[in-house]
Amino acid sequence: MIYCLAVFRSRTHAIGFIKYMRAQGISCVAVSTPQSIEASCGISAKFSVSHTAFARQVVSALSLTSFRGLFSVRKEGTAQFITEL
Repeated sequence: MIYCLAVFRSRTHAIGFIKYMRAQGISCVAVSTPQSIEASCGISAKFSVSHTAFARQVVSALSLTSFRGLFSVRKEGTAQFITEL
């Protein structure tokens, strides 16, 4: 399974991003940020990798200054592989 995480330094920005994505009809949920991703508020937005380009537009349009980055997460069994996009 592969999905994307939008990581923020502010919980307010993370929740605002999630609400905006949902309002646009995109499935997006709050999840705990993996410990290997540093400088985060602890909450990330999880969504399909097919919406990565749109997510970047949302961050820019909403001026989410606490944005830390987008990460691809690939799970294989109990292993988790995280790549910054």
